[in-house]
Amino acid sequence: MCFYFGCRHHALEQLTSVDLLKLSRKEKDGRKRMRLLAVSYFLDGLSRTDISTTLKVARSSVNRWVTAYLTKGLSGLDSVSPKGRPSMLSPKQLSQLAQYVENQSCSTEGGRLMGQDFCTFIKEEFDIDYHRDHVYKILKKLGYSWITSRSKHPKQSQSVQDVFKKFQMETILNIPFNISLDKVDVWFQDEARFGQQNTTTRLWAKTGSRPRAVRQQQFEYAYMFGAVCPSTGATEALISPVMNKDVMKKHLKQISRATPEGRYAVVVMDGAGWHTEDTFEDLKNLVMIKLPPYSPELNPIEQVWQWLRQNCLANRCFNGYENIVDECSNAWNIFRSDVKRVMSLCNRDWINLI
Repeated sequence: MCFYFGCRHHALEQLTSVDLLKLSRKEKDGRKRMRLLAVSYFLDGLSRTDISTTLKVARSSVNRWVTAYLTKGLSGLDSVSPKGRPSMLSPKQLSQLAQYVENQSCSTEGGRLMGQDFCTFIKEEFDIDYHRDHVYKILKKLGYSWITSRSKHPKQSQSVQDVFKKFQMETILNIPFNISLDKVDVWFQDEARFGQQNTTTRLWAKTGSRPRAVRQQQFEYAYMFGAVCPSTGATEALISPVMNKDVMKKHLKQISRATPEGRYAVVVMDGAGWHTEDTFEDLKNLVMIKLPPYSPELNPIEQVWQWLRQNCLANRCFNGYENIVDECSNAWNIFRSDVKRVMSLCNRDWINLI
């Protein structure tokens, strides 16, 4: 059975009971699903009394849902959140509270705001008493959450980082004049140390418990030189017992060989002492671009090291150097096995050259 309903204010689309039944199966909101089913039965010819009996709801509810649908269409069946009691803080006062949070989060004096601090601020500024739990709800509505801060070097310059992110010009100034931007592959390179002084991470366990993970006290380490190309998902890595120019040269040769013929590699890295121009002077298809000082967050391979530790290498012991090399190799191979993961984790908008 098919119905077409219209009114002075709404031009309702033509829907059948089958259409509404399909919508109800896809609907995640249980209450709206019930309303869709009720209207579907109504369009199928069932009486409102039969519908209320079938769905085990009040007939008045069925009347209200059908009327809302006939008047407003599908939008009349949407769930409406109750308004609740109006906030004791005015929009201006909420803005002041938000500004207080912003000022404190950017403060260099240290410390952190606690729930009682917000209660005290609201009491002193607006003479309004709030319970700490309710303050947290207000902060959430304002768009704030309790999150871990990222470390920042005191000498870091945001303006220098912003200039560097104009990466197209930075690339043009460093590549040969006869290389067009559409022939350039951007790589990010870095090194990390993995070993017996390993990390421990969160894991699933019984609520209220705190499981123990072994943390070794020995000092065997291996150094991983890693590089990723976010645009293609290509990766290169080398593991060594030392970190110096000779190993760096071998790693850059890896990247050079991985760069297809006719392409040119721009390798972005930090200013470590072994990241010097003489390490790639013999490579004709590669150039190095240094990150701004004190700006490790601009290098997405930092997230790769975190991924390796969190997903593969944490909460475990290593027998010695050879075992560290084997496990790091396995971890890197797991990471690089999913090209989409490499690309999504390491891509940045500012490295797009064309």
